[in-house]
Amino acid sequence: MKATQKTKSGVARLLEIAGSRKRLLWLSAALTVAHVLLSVVPYVLIYAILKALLTPPADMIQIHTYIRQAVYAVLAAYALLYAAGMASHVAAFNILYELRTQMAEKLGRLPLGFINQYNSGALKKILADDIERIENFIAHSIPDFVKGMTLPLITLIYLFTVDWRLALASCLPIAGLAVFIPLMFNKKRGAVLTNFHRSLESMNAGIVEFVRAMPVIKIFGHTADSFDKYSGAVNRFQDMVLVFIRGSAPAFGIFISFISNASLPVLAVGFYLYFQQGLSTPVLLLFLILGVGYIRPLFALSNLGSQLSVINHGVKRLDEILFSQEQETPGNQTLNNDYSIEFDHVSFGYNPQTDVLRHVSFTVPPGSVTALVGPSGSGKSTAAQLVARFWEVERGYIGIGGQNIREVKPAELMAHISFVFQDSFMFQQSILENIRMGMDKTMVQIVAAAEAAQCHDFIMQLPQGYDTVWGKDGIHLSGGEQQRIQLARAILKDAPILILDEATAFSDPENEYLIQQAVNKLISRKTVIIIAHRLSTITQCNQIVVMDKGMVAGIGRHETLLTECPLYYKMWQAHTRAQSAVLNNKPLNTYAI
Repeated sequence: MKATQKTKSGVARLLEIAGSRKRLLWLSAALTVAHVLLSVVPYVLIYAILKALLTPPADMIQIHTYIRQAVYAVLAAYALLYAAGMASHVAAFNILYELRTQMAEKLGRLPLGFINQYNSGALKKILADDIERIENFIAHSIPDFVKGMTLPLITLIYLFTVDWRLALASCLPIAGLAVFIPLMFNKKRGAVLTNFHRSLESMNAGIVEFVRAMPVIKIFGHTADSFDKYSGAVNRFQDMVLVFIRGSAPAFGIFISFISNASLPVLAVGFYLYFQQGLSTPVLLLFLILGVGYIRPLFALSNLGSQLSVINHGVKRLDEILFSQEQETPGNQTLNNDYSIEFDHVSFGYNPQTDVLRHVSFTVPPGSVTALVGPSGSGKSTAAQLVARFWEVERGYIGIGGQNIREVKPAELMAHISFVFQDSFMFQQSILENIRMGMDKTMVQIVAAAEAAQCHDFIMQLPQGYDTVWGKDGIHLSGGEQQRIQLARAILKDAPILILDEATAFSDPENEYLIQQAVNKLISRKTVIIIAHRLSTITQCNQIVVMDKGMVAGIGRHETLLTECPLYYKMWQAHTRAQSAVLNNKPLNTYAI
């Protein structure tokens, strides 16, 4: 299914993103306009007070009335500005929530291959920084934009009713800005902004990788400068910032000069008229105050233009995800009770130039355990991940119970598959929530799953037991303990198809034994695919598929492959020599069938 393509950009696209919150934005704009009207009233009243004072005899009662009206206008103007800000902030926070929810739901419907096109720094920038800038823009910049556009317009209309000559002099700074503003937003600047954002994403990715690699860097006594990806990304970002500033500085300098010296035309024309043609003092003072002050909101517009360029780029990056092609689900099929898995001449590559899998064919009978073995890069993990549709099969067929997985709804497919990854991932939440993973399960069921996964005992030794928050206050688990938590998730889900990506990886002997016990309980009566590196753990499997360079090099049980598959024989010989050297011929754990 393809998403509907967007047709708008810029501010129009932002309003489209706002959706149902546009009413609040229009309310904020209307309140801002009302604020602008009332903010001009005190200056009009000051002008009236000056005329009254300079026209004897002064009517003090009327002057006091003007003063009270000016105070009321100021109070009402700020009240309206506060209300406008509240409306825009409420709209912005709701849009922020809806947009992040849309992005999370969209990412859940995209193939994993699409997500892997983005590095962690780019995704962090898009999902966190770019969306946060949109919220800030809507909450603050839209009211500033309305004020910056309406205040000069309303002020100039009033000034033309007082003295058209000085009003024309007040317009000169705006006329100059109309000439120079296009210089600040040319095509070259747009290309610089694009490179700026790309270098920022690259730097974010470098920072994430640098933090993850900190233990290795410390062990070898290196510094941040020695980590090329990090230091190079930071230096490139610095260069892009300098290019951006140097390109913007001349036009921005001219802009600030016009704003800062807006009083010069009014002073020159005003004093000329005052001394030559008898311009009244109240009119001169009015233009020196209001005829110059109205241009101050244009400072906000100068920042707004720069922010809008950044926002537009961020929106484009968001739209790349929001309008990308989702996983195709041409049918609306559900799985039956037959959980056999079939690969029929499956070919797949992460890029068009290279195939990771080539014409792979094998069948996993229902309720059996099949191990995938082979050298690194032979395609074992890729084949297993294709079963869960992490990527789409390019050529060939993968079926479950005779049903093409491309015709099964992704949610239906995920409901019937559990995947235990080699790298365990823990959320910074309680151990309870890390096991539950959003499933509607009772505490009794969660504890039972933890006991089956051999992790209940160490959980109870944590400061708050199951309520202990992982990653907080220095609370961390070993690699083996994290893998047992991951197994508890799979046991709790109890899906009929289980894919194990070397569940005992990175475990010490004690943890490996406990994990093995948990796995043996987990695989009972399930269709299981095991990606194995330690061949001693899969000798009792119903079937072993040997893979080499993306192709099937042999299929059979352990004893058969030792005699019929030269590659498997060599791998077994190498494995047994390594194991005997490390374990001194101690009994090895195997998956129970």
